[in-house]
Amino acid sequence: MTLVAGLRAASYGIPFQPVAGVHGSELIRVNNWQLMRDPYGSGQEVYVIPAIRPDVAVIHAAEVDEDGNARVYGSPFWDHPLTRAAGRVLVTAEKLVATDRLREQPELTLVPGFMVEAVAIVPDGAWPGSMHPYYEIDYPAVERYMEDAPGVLERHLAEAPETARNTAATGR
Repeated sequence: MTLVAGLRAASYGIPFQPVAGVHGSELIRVNNWQLMRDPYGSGQEVYVIPAIRPDVAVIHAAEVDEDGNARVYGSPFWDHPLTRAAGRVLVTAEKLVATDRLREQPELTLVPGFMVEAVAIVPDGAWPGSMHPYYEIDYPAVERYMEDAPGVLERHLAEAPETARNTAATGR
């Protein structure tokens, strides 16, 4: 919630965003977050999270059209404020679709094309995470990746979908 608060602050063009639920956390000390008293007189104090302004945001979308309009099905959680807070937006997507398809339900377009600098079509690009409605989380792959053993990263990368496609295409 604090990451999203910082991104929202930047996307709204304000220096900070109040957030509840962090009282007692070590994150306050580590990040030097400031406490602010309610200026409207309730006496309540809240921590304020400074704006987070990334230079570049890279998101993975379900669909994108040739104009860069990107659609994410399901919860966009931090993708929305991230794309508004960043100086540049790059999109990878499961598939390229016709603009007319996006026009059928424009409210599902998460990022308008004028905000997108570049697009790449990357099927299975969220793996081992999920991309609704195309695939669910690959929990066994996540569990294998979390093992504390030599060679885990190499094995994980070897089983990634793009590696499997490249191996099949090149025979190597």
